[in-house]
Parts: sequence; structure tokens; C-alpha cells
Amino acid sequence: MTKIIQPISAESNYSFSARKGEVYLVGCGLGDVEQLTLKAYRIIREAQVILYDNLITPEILELIPSETRKIYVGKPKDCHSISQDRINNLIADYAGQGFSVARLKSGDPYIFGRGSEEALFLLERGYSVDVVAGISSCVSGSACAGIPPTARGYASSFSVVSAHLKEGKFNTDWLPLLKLANHTTVVLMGLSLAGRIKKAAYAIGISRTLPVAIVANASRPEQESIVTTLAGLEKAAKTVSGPAVIIFGDVVTLHGKLPQYHPQSVEVQPI
Repeated sequence: MTKIIQPISAESNYSFSARKGEVYLVGCGLGDVEQLTLKAYRIIREAQVILYDNLITPEILELIPSETRKIYVGKPKDCHSISQDRINNLIADYAGQGFSVARLKSGDPYIFGRGSEEALFLLERGYSVDVVAGISSCVSGSACAGIPPTARGYASSFSVVSAHLKEGKFNTDWLPLLKLANHTTVVLMGLSLAGRIKKAAYAIGISRTLPVAIVANASRPEQESIVTTLAGLEKAAKTVSGPAVIIFGDVVTLHGKLPQYHPQSVEVQPI
């Protein structure tokens, strides 16, 4: 097991326990502080050690008390500076010292994250784990752009897929979903693969005019929405930077007709 090179000093204000500390896998939603659950907010304020991803916004990080140990474990695309095994062991090591540990994750811990892997690793080693659900971009990303995943007369069902598989492989298993009538398909981690998605969709006969929307940085000040078609997907994807969701289906035509998210500057006070 990985050892902590610089353990928390016994002279700190923390109360040390020989018992294993509680671990929280906390979903932090899309990035807007006001969209945190009350439980997520409380844990962020109370945890003694916090490990956080690269998609956790500065506004959420500002909620962390100054005395809390903060550890960056982000894995940006094509720049994984820290392995998942290392993250697992860091959580276990700090909890093993008796500290309460919060692992902050963008969106929801169980929606195309590594929450299940982390939870299994810890549970198999006798640690107590609490998973705190968060708002996922697969639902609220589209809502922020005024695009409902389901709307009567437009879509009676929707699917959520990832364009990436393990080791960066391109996932094409979901493409037949684009043929379904009255259906919405929400694609995560697909922005950099837009060209390949377009080509593969053409190959199975998907119409060039299929409505498509890209919603980038949902709920953040830099939120941006682009409405196009399958034919324009690749070009549109080159004009924005992630994180982003891609939405396929007739519900995209409701963009501009329904309310959209407008970030507001709000000072969040401790509960």
C-alpha cells in the first residue's frame, strides 16, 4: 500500500483516531456551487482530507476550510499524472490514519466515473464508504441549454452513453440508438471524437440532418451551446472546449424556446 510521504502532523488541530476514518465519494455536480446537495456541502466543510478532480470548479474549492488538507488527483485528457491505483491507495492511507476523507468528483460518482472502482477497493479492505449522489451532466447539461432529454411529442426515452472505452478506445456500440424514433441520445466524453462519431454514424445510415447540440461547461460562467446537425457536428466541436455533452434527437429543436441556465454570482455562507 502506498505510504504518505508527508503525513498530517500530530500537532495539527485534527483529532486523531486509531480507528479507520469515514470515506465519502462526493458528487459535486456540474460546477455551480448552488447545485451542490446539502450533504455534499456539509461534507466539503467537515472532511479533514479532500482529494479533488480537475473538473471541480474554483467556486467549490473555495468552500474547503483553510485547515483541510487538499490533494489534487485530477486526470485531464491525455495527461494522467496520477494513476487510479495511486488514488485508491491515497484514500485508504489517509482513512487508515483515522481521518475523514472526501473524494470530490465532478457530476455523479457512479455516472461514467471511477466511483464504483474506488468504493469496491475500499470496502474490500474494510473501510466505511458513503456515496453522495451529484447532478450529472447527462441530464442537467442539456437542461442548462434549454433542451429537455424527454418532452412529449419529441422523445419518450433517452440513453446516456460514453464515446470512450478503456484505454481510450472509441465506442461505437451506441450508434444504432440514433436510428430510434422519439428517442434522445446523450453522449459524454465525445467532443474530441466528433469527427469519428459523424463518420461512423454516416456508415450505418444516420441522416445528415439529425439535430445535434453541443453544451460545453454547463452551469459555469463560460457555458456555451451550439445547435447544429450531424453534418455540422465535427466543425462545431472544434469551436468549443470541454467538458461537454453532445445531444442527438428532435428535442434539440426546442433550444431557444425553453428557459436556459444563467449563472449568478452568489456568496455561499457556511450552514
